[in-house]
Parts: sequence; C-alpha cells; structure tokens
Amino acid sequence: MSIWKKILPLAIVPVVLLSGCATKKIASFTFPEMGTIAKKGVGEELLVQGTGQLVPSLVISQDEMIGTYTLRKGEYPFEAENATRIKFLKDGKDIFLYKAENKICLSKEQCADIKYSLNNRVAQKSQNAFQQTLLYNGKIGNRITLGYREFSNNIARPAFSNEVTYDLDESSILGYKGARLEIVKATNTEITYKVLSGFD
Repeated sequence: MSIWKKILPLAIVPVVLLSGCATKKIASFTFPEMGTIAKKGVGEELLVQGTGQLVPSLVISQDEMIGTYTLRKGEYPFEAENATRIKFLKDGKDIFLYKAENKICLSKEQCADIKYSLNNRVAQKSQNAFQQTLLYNGKIGNRITLGYREFSNNIARPAFSNEVTYDLDESSILGYKGARLEIVKATNTEITYKVLSGFD
C-alpha cells in the first residue's frame, strides 16, 4: 500500500501543486473536517479555514525502538523533503521516512518497521494567505465564549477579531459567519464538539 494512502484527510481542495516531488501544496482547507468530533482546550483553535500550504506531520501512536533509541509517541513536524525521503524534526532530533522502503529511520543505516501515520498540517506561508479561526475561550455557568480571528499573510487583522458568548440552555449548536459547531461537552478547561459546517 502506498504511504500516501495513510495520510489522514482534511477535507482539502487542491489548488496548485508545488514543483518537484514534494508533498507540500497550496490548498483550501477546513480543519477539522465536517462531521469530525474533536476535543480542544481553552485557547485552542476549534475551527480553522483558509488557504495555505499543507505539509505532512509524522504521528507515532506508541513508543517505538530504532536500535537502542526510543522514538517517543507523539507528532513530529515536517522539516524538509526530497525524492527519497521526508524529514521530520522534534526536540532537535531528525527522523526520516524513506518512501520506497516505507521505513522510519534515524539514518540510512538505522531503520525500523514501526507503525505510523501521516497527518496533514497547515503551514501558512502563502503571500496572500487568508485564514479564519474560532477559539475556545472558556465556560462560565452554562455560557460558552468563542473568539473569532482573521489572519492575512499570518498577521492578525484587528478589525476582524471578535468575542461571542452563547447560552447552552438555548441551544447546543453554536454559529458564527456560517460555521456551525454542535457542543457535546464543555468544561472550564476543555470542549468536545462536532463540526457541522465551515465558514461561508
């Protein structure tokens, strides 16, 4: 099976591929994708939508051994890519995914067959990148507060920032600029929700 079939979907619509064999591409995205149930903490992004550069990150679901080195479970951010391998970097450690061999390596000689997945992430580097986000700002009583932000070329647009409070006694579905979230559970520290739709 091709390693690219392991990439987790993000409901993306490709616009243009970058040159060479890199997996990076400019695309429109909504994350999490519609229908997804997600959990986030206070201050974290509940919904992100816009146009930007997508790159893969490496996800290791449990601690794995490569020789005598312990590769800790977690997500390893994309660093670079060439025709034969993708490089990920975390805590100063280079991790390589060799495409043809489908192996995770510390070097060409130190490799292992371990379970992994690839997860697309957004790296906003487009000159005219535009992004909309909803943030979870917490819960007081049965009221939820969300923050709305717009970014252009990675710079927040102050005139397009807002904070809105919703009463969960009235409805468990929250809406802003066409985006709809169904709240499953909310506390002072985290929120579980389902994405019903993205921004208009």
